[in-house]
Amino acid sequence: MENFQEKLAQLPTEIKRAWSVGFVFVKENDHYWHFPARQWSEQQIQDYFLERFGKTSTFKLYPELKLKHLIVKDMPALLVVVPYEPRKESI
Repeated sequence: MENFQEKLAQLPTEIKRAWSVGFVFVKENDHYWHFPARQWSEQQIQDYFLERFGKTSTFKLYPELKLKHLIVKDMPALLVVVPYEPRKESI
């Protein structure tokens, strides 16, 4: 089973260049799509995929990449990437 970073490495450069906070990027089999989700909470994004696929999901954060990976249960071929801006800790 491939890990998240291996899956990212296989994405076309054009997709990675388009990453922007406020959008959700999806690879479903060999089809790529994205949609705006400005100011959506993680729960709202999870609810969208629950309604669309009838499956629950969990987020895994990669702050070093400024990306969130939404893992949709029982759908390993679905790659969901959510760019985000990690909050800076105040000192």
